[in-house]
Amino acid sequence: MKKIVLPLIGILIVGIVASGCVEEKSVNIQNNTKEVQSFITVVDATGKEVKIKEPVEKVITVYGLAPPFIYLLGEGSKYYAGWMWGTEFYKLIDPKVEEKAKKGKTLNVEEIKKENPNVVIAAYWQANKKDVKQLESLGVPVLCIKVESVDDIYNTIKILGKIFQKEDYANEIISYYKNGVEDVEKRISNIKERPKVLVLYYSGKAKAHKTFGGDMFQSELVEMAGGISVSKNLSGKKTINVEQVAEWNPDIILIIQYGKSANKVKENILNDPAWSKINAVKNKKVYIVPNDGENWIDPCPKWILGLYWTAKTLHPEEFKDVDIKAKADEFYKKFFGLSVDKVNISGDNIE
Repeated sequence: MKKIVLPLIGILIVGIVASGCVEEKSVNIQNNTKEVQSFITVVDATGKEVKIKEPVEKVITVYGLAPPFIYLLGEGSKYYAGWMWGTEFYKLIDPKVEEKAKKGKTLNVEEIKKENPNVVIAAYWQANKKDVKQLESLGVPVLCIKVESVDDIYNTIKILGKIFQKEDYANEIISYYKNGVEDVEKRISNIKERPKVLVLYYSGKAKAHKTFGGDMFQSELVEMAGGISVSKNLSGKKTINVEQVAEWNPDIILIIQYGKSANKVKENILNDPAWSKINAVKNKKVYIVPNDGENWIDPCPKWILGLYWTAKTLHPEEFKDVDIKAKADEFYKKFFGLSVDKVNISGDNIE
């Protein structure tokens, strides 16, 4: 009897569904050789399933707020290129970070495809952009994230934990954040008055002051810290004038440092007669938000430090035992292996 041998070309798919992700193994068998490929499927911030080849060794970002969270998870070596905020801090742990950020500014779709990254990380609002659609059409996995609220940040950390196979560590980070939030909530639970707070920055491009609407992270953090965000009825970033600020009459003004203008902005506000009748100015409660390369009340890994700093600035009696610099030292050591003395932090009320 003759044996009939058929060439076997097959694909075996094994799926395991857990916590919103699917692990797949593809086995290609041809000419008695085996090539095993492993994939993970995650659901991104747009609800899209994204299939990513494992292990994840090369990540390109087209969203400036993404790389810091990659570093937070201890995976900065996997971040290959992409524009980002906060390089001044992250170069303390990765001397190549500025080169990576610079490289990301010049990469186009074809070059990204040629680099063959495991995944490209974009913002949820970039999902329908031409470049993202082109990347997807070329077979490049694009994962969209969202970091516009504390819950968004938790979800982003979970997603990144899955793709880097660090789910336990991701949960540890989230637990650290949640414990901090609970501590702040407990401390402010009996406050009788919530001060009115305005967060602003000076836009050199617009040559005007701007603030953040209620749908933005900065407003959420003010409310979490026991304040009332006076701009919460706005949406997005909005230009404001002194007449609008006078109408709001905030008790406290927090100035975010974009560029190197914050000290000058503070000086101008305190010395401008047009601002003089506003409570925050009259009582000299105008403060510069700490910045270590990232503004602490922006949606970045340091937001928990920003929450403590804001809460202590608004309610000093409830936080008189909290040393902000010591909190920063604890955070830096735990997640970045750095002492606070190695980090250049500018801003008010840090000591």
